[in-house]
Amino acid sequence: MDHAHFPWRLLGTRLVDEGLLTQTQLELALKEQRRTGRFLGQIVIDFGYVSAFALARALAAQHGVELTGQPVDSDNEASTVDAQAEWRPLGKLLVESGTITKPELDEAIAEQRRDGKQLGQILVERGSLSATDLARALAEQHGIGSRAVGADLDGVVRTSAAHDAAYQVWEIVLAPTYRATSILYSSESFLDAVDFAFDFIEENEPEAVEIQHRKGTQSETLWMYSARRAEALAKSRKTLAETFGFDPMTWDGSPQARDLTDL
Repeated sequence: MDHAHFPWRLLGTRLVDEGLLTQTQLELALKEQRRTGRFLGQIVIDFGYVSAFALARALAAQHGVELTGQPVDSDNEASTVDAQAEWRPLGKLLVESGTITKPELDEAIAEQRRDGKQLGQILVERGSLSATDLARALAEQHGIGSRAVGADLDGVVRTSAAHDAAYQVWEIVLAPTYRATSILYSSESFLDAVDFAFDFIEENEPEAVEIQHRKGTQSETLWMYSARRAEALAKSRKTLAETFGFDPMTWDGSPQARDLTDL
């Protein structure tokens, strides 16, 4: 999927919450993202707001791994940006690069579906992946070169705290009426939920899938995939925003919650 059509604001909000960006810097970066379609991480690095290593460390933390150590010195971190990078799910990226095997990924995904833990956390716990390799893969996933990551970093797997807010991947039936049939995956990490959704769509070809942000009895749909709309896209070559009926480039994150009892 083209990274230009992806709701990056949640990543930016996380960077603000962690003190890596100011709200003003985030809004300026999002404006540039809407204009160019580039990865948000690339933009905040190019603008000098966040170092490439700090971004990689924040992404690893989202996968349940706290990095320790120092980055490789670089006088020109912008040179680590890969402007031609395309978004790939983390598991697919790791297998294609030969970092892990397909059986290792399948076992980790099975545990992910069972326990709801982050994929990166599971792979590091199992010894299939080092903290350094996880950070490098996440940097690559976001269009940042591996030069941003130190050669031999240590990582501490942190136990996920209980949260009443979660990002959930649901399988959807659209006909004869919209109905969320089953929850496929739940995580406190939005990007982990995206990785899972993309892999599920590729392997199972469902009618529809959506990612919901749930807190208490409220839910907000952040992203949706429809096989029928994807087919229409292939035939008409319309933009993803036209196909999915949702323009993430102008999404402002305003809550549009609905009562769960309506589902």
